[in-house]
Amino acid sequence: MCVSEQKQKKLSAPFVGRRGGMGDGAEVYLDDINKPRQEYYFKPPAFVQRFLERSLHDVRDMEIAWLYWNIITTMYPALIAIWTVLPASNLIGAAYLVGFNVLYMQRFILAMHYSTHKRLFKKEAFFGLADYVNRFNIVLVAPVFGIPCNTYWLHHVVMHHVDNNEWNKDLSATEAYQRDNFLHWMVYWVRFMAGSWVELPYYAFKRRRWDLFAGCAVGMGGSMGLYLYLRTINPIAAFWTMAAPFIAVSTAMMFGNWSQHAFVKPEDPRCNFGLAYTVLNHPDNQRSFNDGWHTLHHVNSQIHWSDFPNKFVERLPGAGGE
Repeated sequence: MCVSEQKQKKLSAPFVGRRGGMGDGAEVYLDDINKPRQEYYFKPPAFVQRFLERSLHDVRDMEIAWLYWNIITTMYPALIAIWTVLPASNLIGAAYLVGFNVLYMQRFILAMHYSTHKRLFKKEAFFGLADYVNRFNIVLVAPVFGIPCNTYWLHHVVMHHVDNNEWNKDLSATEAYQRDNFLHWMVYWVRFMAGSWVELPYYAFKRRRWDLFAGCAVGMGGSMGLYLYLRTINPIAAFWTMAAPFIAVSTAMMFGNWSQHAFVKPEDPRCNFGLAYTVLNHPDNQRSFNDGWHTLHHVNSQIHWSDFPNKFVERLPGAGGE
């Protein structure tokens, strides 16, 4: 535990606190807790909602399930249409890429993020097959957005959170770069897009995590093999539904991680309060499952996304807590 974490104190106030050490006694109002959720566009039919209520591990993740329903019922039919009935067209492909990325990319990345850290469905759901169903986000949905099959768990939960932005361990670490230098970001981006195909499975291999190595290697090999095969059938559709989404999502994810870890405390680089930022009262928090509260997520990745504002207040120093 870093020094900043040791100094944290609890508050009795639920959502409003005073800034410690500021000398002005100003209040901090957290509007995020009261804003309506905007991660999904429409709710599924009532019978699907009832099924989800029975099946979800935590009913507070209903918005994640509804977002997945939105994606499956809109994006998947469009993807199938491109490969079956629509003519090969760069215009149609570009419309598909831009339209669905604007609608869903940010929302899906964060839904996948939180439903990978914490199981989405109860163990007993789906006739006891929930352990397999809970991986559909990184196995079946992630590739539609350009993320290679079955790689996100290893890259994010295992590598990024365990090695915590440490250079030469975490592939997505930012601390060795000059983070206000665009050329450094370009190197960071290219390294992820090209290097992750080798570095990520090697990370698991080096640590003798054979199950993760096998899953990553099969997922990456399968993703690349499927793209190369489909490219022989319809190169235009393959580009717009596989290659272009990979470029787009890699850019978005690396820009997001670069931004969230743009500030690193040199004298204590592993301190979670010195390597990530927190963004309060921003509209993006309603579209991204409170992703602005990134510091607390690194402090404890098991905090539920809906609890971040409350947990933040509980940790504010000098506000009359215990």
